[in-house]
Amino acid sequence: MAALLAATPALASCSAGGPGRSPYVAEFGLGADTPEAREFVLTPLPGLRVELLPAPSRAPRIRLPDPEEGFDERTYTPSPAPAPDSGGPSPLESAFQPSIAWVNDGQYLAVVTFGSSSCPSGPLGIEVVAEQEIEIRLGPLFPDRDICSADMNGHVTVVELPSGVTPTKPLVARFEDHEVTIEATGR
Repeated sequence: MAALLAATPALASCSAGGPGRSPYVAEFGLGADTPEAREFVLTPLPGLRVELLPAPSRAPRIRLPDPEEGFDERTYTPSPAPAPDSGGPSPLESAFQPSIAWVNDGQYLAVVTFGSSSCPSGPLGIEVVAEQEIEIRLGPLFPDRDICSADMNGHVTVVELPSGVTPTKPLVARFEDHEVTIEATGR
């Protein structure tokens, strides 16, 4: 742990959290129309990816039980069709995974997380593990908050580039359970 904090002095005090107390360059909601969001331009823009699929096939008809056999329409819930097992996360789960983006053509790095807008998570530590490879440890940015809204919102935390990372080459970021690669910027 000490090595992680020593390698990332800019994030060493992040657990204190909160605007004005954190070493972050900026924090804002993904898609927000705020001065911070307008000042820090993310490339590529993280968020939901829309994928065009072929027209769906006709679904099989649902056969409801016969009302004369004790069917109660107030308690009947049709079973959903089983989803095909792709071996990976669903498109919805993938859309809300944490991500990274270059900011202002590589001047900074953004860590984008999804969750409660009033209790966002963000980077508590970033460690350079190899050339153009980083590991990001996430956690609550405001751990002292007791009440969190039950919504899903993107949160952007802009940080200084870790030492040795350049925007002129692709960057690989590893989170606990997945990996993200962003292309180099034109900088």
